[in-house]
Amino acid sequence: MHGNVIGEGAILCAYTTITSNAKIGKYFHANIYSYVAHDCVIGDFVTFAPDVHCNGGVMVEDYAYIGTGAILKQGTREKPIVIGRGAVVGMGAVVTKSVAPFTTVIGNPAAPLRK
Repeated sequence: MHGNVIGEGAILCAYTTITSNAKIGKYFHANIYSYVAHDCVIGDFVTFAPDVHCNGGVMVEDYAYIGTGAILKQGTREKPIVIGRGAVVGMGAVVTKSVAPFTTVIGNPAAPLRK
C-alpha cells in the first residue's frame, strides 16, 4: 500500500493486512488475520500472534510480543499508543494506553500482570 516500508525478513502470513504509511522493522512476524493500520511504527523482531488488531497511530517497539486477538486502540500522531521494548500483550487484551517496556499486560482494559 501507499507509503509503507517493510524491513527485511518480515513474515506476513495469509490474510495479513497492512494499510498505509506503516513503517515495519526487520524480522516482523504477523500471523494469520492480523493487521497493521495507518501510521503505525513496528520495531524489529516484533511478533503478532493470530488476529491482532493494531489500529492507527500505534508504535510497537523492538522485541514486543502481541498475543492472539489483542486489540491495540488507535493513537494519534501527537500521542501514539506505545508498546514498549520487550513488552508482552496477553491474548485478548484491549490496550487503551501505552505499555511500559518489559511489562506484561492482560485483560480489558489491559493492565499490568501482578506477580
